[in-house]
Amino acid sequence: MDRKQDLLDQLQQLTAELRGQFFQQLGPGLPGLSAMHGRLLLMLAAKPGSTAQQLTELLRRDKAQITRLLNDLQQAALLQRQSDPADGRRQLLVLSEQGQQLAAQLKAKKRQIAGKMLVGITAGQQAQLSETLALMYQNLVSS
Repeated sequence: MDRKQDLLDQLQQLTAELRGQFFQQLGPGLPGLSAMHGRLLLMLAAKPGSTAQQLTELLRRDKAQITRLLNDLQQAALLQRQSDPADGRRQLLVLSEQGQQLAAQLKAKKRQIAGKMLVGITAGQQAQLSETLALMYQNLVSS
């Protein structure tokens, strides 16, 4: 097996383990909701007032899937839709107080998982890894 394949296998293994850890840690905080719901909560906590279209582009998912997830969050009283004062046809998405509290809990759990993953990795190594991963991502999306 060549070195590039080994790296790809390692990235896939790391991604699978991270996903498993997130489901295990975040699952109890998201009763009846998925990890993707949690990801949306975290994004809306960081960027309140986003639109469904913006989330679709950021997450690289189809609009129907994002709309279904947002509807679930609204039904769970975690999300509110508000008319955009600049354009009444658009809806701005903001978390309810309950949604903000849940997002804060999820963010704390996410930091715990990241802390566990980065044990023994220096700040310089983390910065280099971040740059390398960003470049790898750019290579994939720009081709």
